[in-house]
Amino acid sequence: MKIPVAVIIFNRPDNTSQLLESLKLYKPENLYVISDGPRKNFESDKEKVAKSRKIFEKIDWKCEVFYNNSDSNLGCRERIISGLNWVFNKEEKAIILEDDCIPSKEFFDFMESMLNRYQTNKKISSVCGTTFLSDWKGEENSYLYSKYCNVWGWATWKDRWQKIDFDLVNLDKVKKTKFLKDYLGSFRAYVYWHWILNKVNDKKIDSWAYIWNFTNFVNEKLSIIPETNLLSNIGIGEDSSHTKSLSYKYMPSNESKNKMTFPLKYPTNIILNTKYDLTVENTVFSKSIFNRLKWIKRKILG
Repeated sequence: MKIPVAVIIFNRPDNTSQLLESLKLYKPENLYVISDGPRKNFESDKEKVAKSRKIFEKIDWKCEVFYNNSDSNLGCRERIISGLNWVFNKEEKAIILEDDCIPSKEFFDFMESMLNRYQTNKKISSVCGTTFLSDWKGEENSYLYSKYCNVWGWATWKDRWQKIDFDLVNLDKVKKTKFLKDYLGSFRAYVYWHWILNKVNDKKIDSWAYIWNFTNFVNEKLSIIPETNLLSNIGIGEDSSHTKSLSYKYMPSNESKNKMTFPLKYPTNIILNTKYDLTVENTVFSKSIFNRLKWIKRKILG
């Protein structure tokens, strides 16, 4: 039986149409549509939101579609978390795609294989379809294990999702223990993650992904990261809500010459790839001084 798919949409009908087209590669039998409502004082949102929702009426394969539409605008954090709570009240596992994440055929094959293989292994919290490091080399296997979850096309299980610390109730407790300094490996990472999480907690950053990563840090859970990107994010740029630019090189699957091959090459043991994680922290999140200067230069020069 096909794994259920949850899609998260808002006011981008063109992106949503491309996402629907890509779902034909997998033809899920159960599809969950999570939609935020129009924003106040954005008149064009009403039409765009309605148009995005209607796109899933055009499915031409046998599929039951379930809708969770918000009348008001909840924002990224509340809408996605409440939407996935709804999905996991009905399903034991699900593949999750936002409207700017266009998956390849290999993405669905990989998700299905990993969700089934690691269903009972509670050490694994997430299966990612994207790697933070597109040019990462040296892996003999099809994937690695990381502390960091990239949510550009991913999947998880009900029992893992139910651990999410939606209100960051553990944040103050973790601050006092300096847990993140030891777990993430540096004082710089400790300062950065508490700074980011404080902004999320104060609702100055509207994000659920930082909360999910924090939940997995605290519970010492790992994410599966593929050797190459299995989807293309078409939402990066000035019109994006969050990702207007990147501090690191990103290679979408439709441009990459590296394709995932099957049968998969499985790691022998579940061992954290510390070299990969250190590079992710130094490149993507807290950033080393060198990488921070490179990022600032890139932003200035465009």
